[in-house]
Amino acid sequence: MERAGNLKGELVAFSQQPRYDRAASEFLDRYGSGSEELDEQRLILLWDCFVLEHKLVNGRTVVEQFVAANPQLPEAEREMLLGWRDVVQGPFEVLRRDGPALLVQSLVDELTYRVRSNMGPGIFRRTPRGSFLIARLVAVGDEWMLSGPITLLRAADRDIAYGLAMDMALRTPEAVFRNPDKLALAWKQQRADRDRFVRFFGADLVVVPGEQAQDRLNAFYAFCREEILGRPEPDGPPAGVAVTLPPAMVDSDTVALIYDETDGIGFYAEFGLVAQAFANPDLLRRRRWREHTLEYLHDDSVEPMVLRRLAEQDPEKATIVFRRLLKRPKFEWSRDGENLLREVKPDYYTRPPRPHVSPVSERLAAFVAQQ
Repeated sequence: MERAGNLKGELVAFSQQPRYDRAASEFLDRYGSGSEELDEQRLILLWDCFVLEHKLVNGRTVVEQFVAANPQLPEAEREMLLGWRDVVQGPFEVLRRDGPALLVQSLVDELTYRVRSNMGPGIFRRTPRGSFLIARLVAVGDEWMLSGPITLLRAADRDIAYGLAMDMALRTPEAVFRNPDKLALAWKQQRADRDRFVRFFGADLVVVPGEQAQDRLNAFYAFCREEILGRPEPDGPPAGVAVTLPPAMVDSDTVALIYDETDGIGFYAEFGLVAQAFANPDLLRRRRWREHTLEYLHDDSVEPMVLRRLAEQDPEKATIVFRRLLKRPKFEWSRDGENLLREVKPDYYTRPPRPHVSPVSERLAAFVAQQ
C-alpha cells in the first residue's frame, strides 16, 4: 500500500508536465466548467479521472504513458498501474472496520471491497457502520485503495446515496456488471424482454412509419408492464415510458425496431430506404438512397448486426451494394463482410458483448417504488 501511494504521487507529478496542459484544460472545461471555478475537492476528483481514465488524442491514457516512460518498473507494478484504468466508483455502504481497512459494499454492484488509504487508517475515523462513502477505488493486490477525494454521508442520508446508485446503474450498466451474478441476471432479463417483444410484434424486427413509432413503442412497454405486474394499464397516457424517440427519427419515413439477442433493442431511422437499396442496388444511383446507406455503414449508433441482417437477405446483392458504396470492385460479402464491419465500426469490437438492461438490487427497486 505504501508503494502504491508513492507510485500514485509520481503519477500525479508526471501528469502535471506542460505536455498535458492543453488536454487537461480541455478536459476540465468540458467536465468542470473550467478549473478556475472548481473547489479543491472537485478539481482533485476531475484530475484523478483525467489521469486514470481519459483517453488523449493518441488513444492512450496518462497512466499508460507513465508506465511506458518507466520501463524499469517491475512487472507487478506495471500491471497494478494499468489496472487503475478500471476504477470502481460510486456510493458504498460502510459495513465495519477491519483492522487498518474499511469493509464497504457497493450500492451499485453489491460486491464487498476491503478498502485502505495510502494516508493511513485515520481517515476512517468518521465512517461509522451504516454510513455511506462516495469514493473512487483502485485495486492494490487483493485490496482496494482510495483514489482521489471522498465524500461522507450519514446513515440518515440513505436516500441520497440510493439515488446516486440508481442513477449510476442506469447510466453505466458496466458498473453493475462487475458482479458476475448481476451480469448473468441481466442476460436472463434481456432474453425475457426480447421474448415479450417477439410475442407483441410477431418478430424481432419490425418496420413502422416514423409517425407511428412512438405509439407502437408505448404500446409495447404497456404490454410489458401489464405482463410483469399482472394488471392492465390504467386509462390515460402511459406511465413511465422507457424510451422517447428523438424528433428526427419520428419525422423519418420509416423506423425499424429491432430487438437483437446480443445488442438489445434498437431504433433505426429510414430503415425502409436502406432495405430497398439492398434489395435493388440500382437505387444507389439516387442520392437519397445512397446517403442513407452510407450513413448506416459509418454511423457508430448502427450496430454491425443491422448491416449483417440486411446483407444476409441476399448476399449477392449485398456484394454489389458494398462494391458501389466503397468503390471496391473485388469485394465479396461472403468473404470480406466481417472484415469490413470490423473496419468501419472498430469501437464495437473493442468491448465485450454486454446486455442492455441493468438489473438493480431489491433495495434500490424498493427505493424507486417509494418515490
